Amino acid sequence: MLRFLIVTIGLTLVLISAPATGFARLTIDADGQYRYAQSRLDSGAVDEAIAEFNRFIHFFPADARVPRARFQTGMAHFSAGRYQAAAAIFNQQTLDFTDSSLDTQAFFMLSRSHARQGMIEQAILDLHNLVALSSDPAVIDRARYELGWLHVDQGRWTDAERAFGRISPANQDRFQVADLKQALAGSEAIPVKSPTTAGWLSMVPGGGQLYCNRYQDAATAFLINAGLIWAAWEAFDDEQYALGSVISVVGFGFYAGNVYGAVSSAHKYNRARITEYRQRLNQRRQMSLSLAPTPEGAALCLTVRF
Repeated sequence: MLRFLIVTIGLTLVLISAPATGFARLTIDADGQYRYAQSRLDSGAVDEAIAEFNRFIHFFPADARVPRARFQTGMAHFSAGRYQAAAAIFNQQTLDFTDSSLDTQAFFMLSRSHARQGMIEQAILDLHNLVALSSDPAVIDRARYELGWLHVDQGRWTDAERAFGRISPANQDRFQVADLKQALAGSEAIPVKSPTTAGWLSMVPGGGQLYCNRYQDAATAFLINAGLIWAAWEAFDDEQYALGSVISVVGFGFYAGNVYGAVSSAHKYNRARITEYRQRLNQRRQMSLSLAPTPEGAALCLTVRF
């Protein structure tokens, strides 16, 4: 019994003294925390990066890199396809605009985040706000260049040409404005089909599809409608009025579908030609260069659109 008591007391003393003698206190320093958060982002572990940057902001709120850390959380959300979350962070960062490189990049990323959500008008407004707030001619010209491409993506050729034309003379060669204007002038020559004309031509089954260069669809529409009309005629001629009525109803449905299909074909034709034209324009699109903050200063980022 005495031996058991002695062992118990000894173990208790060891456990009490262990925190002071056997374990070192874990400390977090700002530089190490920021480097680790950045390493997680660089490795593509975006959720871990967000958590580590937020931990940095929480433990070191007075550190000068806090705005940079917030920006990087936005970049992490953006790279993960969470554009709404990214936009919220970038928007918060643009509220107190100081014309710094970080605030400027936040504006561009805010516009891109909205564009990725399909909020094109808001993306355009973001760039207009940047133009109004910035005093840097290079930033303003870059914003106007991106504005022009947003208009191109929407098929607004005149607005795109106007945006490119507002780039300052000093940067027009850099952004190849003359070539872009010449290419945009070709928008008037985009071949289009009139949906109204296609609909009227479909009074003769297949005529509208033929007008839209959909020859197989034209032949199919003509044969089906002609066959149903002939079958209905034969049924009525044989005094099979019930059968003739059923075939007529079915035939009317196919006839209406023929008209609708022709109008739809015209719209598809036009969209295809516009898409081809936009793709040719995009071949002139310059690779986007931007600055992303890093612990040592800034990194030059290259964005290529496909």
